Amino acid sequence: METTQLRDLITAPGAFASVYLDASHDTEDAEHTTQLRWQEIRAGLDAQGADGPTVQELENAIVAGAKPVGRVGRAVIASAGRVLLDTWLPVPPATPIVRWSSLPYLLPLAAQNVPPVAYVVVIMDRVGADLRGYADSGELATRATVDGTDHPIHKVSGTGWSHLKMQHRVENTARNNAAEVADAVAHMVDELQAQLVVIAAEVQARADLRESLPKRVLEIAVDTQTGGRAEGIDEAALESEVRLIVEDYARAAQQTWVDKFAAELARDSGLAVQGLEAVTAALREARAETLVLTDSLAADRPLWTTDGLAQVAVTSDGLVEDETVRQRADEALPAAASVSGASVVVPDGHLELTDGVGALLRY
Repeated sequence: METTQLRDLITAPGAFASVYLDASHDTEDAEHTTQLRWQEIRAGLDAQGADGPTVQELENAIVAGAKPVGRVGRAVIASAGRVLLDTWLPVPPATPIVRWSSLPYLLPLAAQNVPPVAYVVVIMDRVGADLRGYADSGELATRATVDGTDHPIHKVSGTGWSHLKMQHRVENTARNNAAEVADAVAHMVDELQAQLVVIAAEVQARADLRESLPKRVLEIAVDTQTGGRAEGIDEAALESEVRLIVEDYARAAQQTWVDKFAAELARDSGLAVQGLEAVTAALREARAETLVLTDSLAADRPLWTTDGLAQVAVTSDGLVEDETVRQRADEALPAAASVSGASVVVPDGHLELTDGVGALLRY
């Protein structure tokens, strides 16, 4: 999880309410189910001493706020009567997670958050294409339309020499159109520094495009199973499939990074460390590029931080400032990572680390 954009949230004043819930809206009684979930969440917040204005803003967001489509989770973090973060999660938690604490609880968010990926979507037929470019923030950054030659483009029935010539003209037109699309795709990939290209097209148009794409773009191209430029295409189904393709790519990229971390650790290169002592030292020195947290981390183990979270240590003796604050490890480590500019990864698979924590270092 890229944490730098969370820095303002983490350093906001006051205690935080961190809520993770199943926000699915895929049944007839979804509204009633949301009300029941909120009652459970509110009871948990009240029991932990959350203030009234913050609880009220959470209720406004969860009960009266935006509704998703289908099965989805939701993460909402609030403080001092303001909602600071409200985002959907790909996988709903089995039970609500409710915490009122001095720092926001970010680990469940990090566990589902995949590395940001810039990508290009190509919706194509044999005449042209609609291109959509997405920045690594997930936002639509640019779009373009390529309109090729539409005559002749459709094959006709018949036999004989004139028919064969017409068929060749159709194929040549389609290939020329595909070459124009390929040029536009390559330009958009370079502009966004995209890591992925998703192609939605019928079989022949897709084949024509793949023949024309530069090798560097072809190597990052993935085809959808549905969609294209024809009328009647289910846009919602295409959008859902593209989202899954991007998430799968990002998770694979994250696993590649985890494998790199494990390899550096195994060969004792000095670029990867494990254990709370070594990791907190790396965070204090701003040498940690990425923090790795596994499910074997002792979540409630106490760590010590300075007021601004620029320093974190296993004991207060390890800090240079007089004013230190005792924090839970599962809250202090992601917060300190954000302040120091490190990202956070929670591996999908099992990774055995001392104290359940490791870090890949910048140097």
